[in-house]
Amino acid sequence: MQDVLAEQRHTLPFASLCYVLGHADESSLVRLLSQQAGVPGVVFDSSRIDLTLIDAFDPDWLRREKVLPVFQSERRLFLAVADPRRASVMTRQLEFEHDMTIVVHVALHVALSRAIRMAVRARERGETFLLGAEAEPGQLEPTFVVPSMDDDSNDTSVVAREAVVENVTKEVRVEELLKIDESITAVDRSSTSDTARPGLLDDDVYPTGPTNIDLDVAESEANLVAKTGPQRIMIVDDDFASRHLLVKELQPAGYQTVTASGGSEAVRMLKERPPDAVILDVMLPEIDGFQICRAIKQSRKYRHIPVILMSAVIDSGQVSEKVLRRYGADAYFEKPLNTERIKSKLKDLIERTSGANNPRVRDTTFAAALEAYREGRIEEAMQELRKGIADDPLSTKHHFVLANLLQKKDEFYEAIDEYEIVVDLRPDYFPALTRLAYLYYKKGYSAKAVETWRRALPFCPEESLRENIEVFMRKLIAGMQSEV
Repeated sequence: MQDVLAEQRHTLPFASLCYVLGHADESSLVRLLSQQAGVPGVVFDSSRIDLTLIDAFDPDWLRREKVLPVFQSERRLFLAVADPRRASVMTRQLEFEHDMTIVVHVALHVALSRAIRMAVRARERGETFLLGAEAEPGQLEPTFVVPSMDDDSNDTSVVAREAVVENVTKEVRVEELLKIDESITAVDRSSTSDTARPGLLDDDVYPTGPTNIDLDVAESEANLVAKTGPQRIMIVDDDFASRHLLVKELQPAGYQTVTASGGSEAVRMLKERPPDAVILDVMLPEIDGFQICRAIKQSRKYRHIPVILMSAVIDSGQVSEKVLRRYGADAYFEKPLNTERIKSKLKDLIERTSGANNPRVRDTTFAAALEAYREGRIEEAMQELRKGIADDPLSTKHHFVLANLLQKKDEFYEAIDEYEIVVDLRPDYFPALTRLAYLYYKKGYSAKAVETWRRALPFCPEESLRENIEVFMRKLIAGMQSEV
């Protein structure tokens, strides 16, 4: 009765009303909702749901937020939601809490509400799965749908789609792969808050000298300088005041400081000349502090570098001890910063690591991977690439080639993960952007596909391909703007 009265206070959405009145089946309506929302959908009438997934959630929260976990793979938790547009903040929080990638699927409002009630009650009775009325007896997973975009009487749209598919499935020449890591796009300095104070800390913010130092070369000039000079601290924060405070406090203490205002800039500077320690904010544009910290700590080349995380109090609820251990941070401080404690911690961390033997590892995995691939040994090629990534998580070419091989094997979500890393590291790398956009589209994430293709267009090398992508984007946008 309480459930019915709660639902009675709300107007039933149009698609749910069509379903209740019997004008259309759930699968057809979810497919239309999927097209409109730009994300894939889940059909409860023909699904099998693993009820053990809801054990990690408060039942009242599931009912209130209209969310139901429906499937889990090794690193992904698939959620059914009524409104994907409102789910972004929630999914980010869940990813921090559960250390998994959250994959959002849209569901019919009335079917989702019913499924949540049935799932909670069934679990209370000790049941382990929920079977939809139209599910097959031996079915083990939910039924997922994506909007169909292939049937189109418009010849221009068909040609555009074929051109886009051809571009994202063609082989990338080895010569191009070898150049991926040679030039990293720097963050536009005009977009940083430092420009509000012309000339202030310019030498620290943008150090001069070589921009492409090979970290594998033994005893390079940059490494010799770093060993004989003062300890070099990299400060990464998009807030100018916080960067300036740390520079002002650390320089008189004998440290050399360099600063970055975003994740991409920090990665570039780290690869050019590794610092003796890194202090970085958790919430950064482009690549967040957690990702950078994990990349450093998972690398044999950089893992010896101490990493101190910091965040505003408003964000500190996401920074538990479990989170810090997961990402390998050496210390954590809340803002407003206690600079004396930071200096003390820095001194302790650097003393502990200064005597350590930190050999530079010369990479041979990429050449081995290419050789294995040419000889048809795909699994071996992927193993070599993963070994290279373990040595250097910031190697764009390793991630990009691994993504291509995963795409060839139809392991699309895994390929998406790798392409996302590539475009984080190289925001201007068109082959990765357009492949990522296509895989978003293929898995039903039309909104993310359009967003990514828009990012790719300024870097498209061919006018005809750019025009075809624009045509294809307009088709996707028209589908998302249709009324359901």
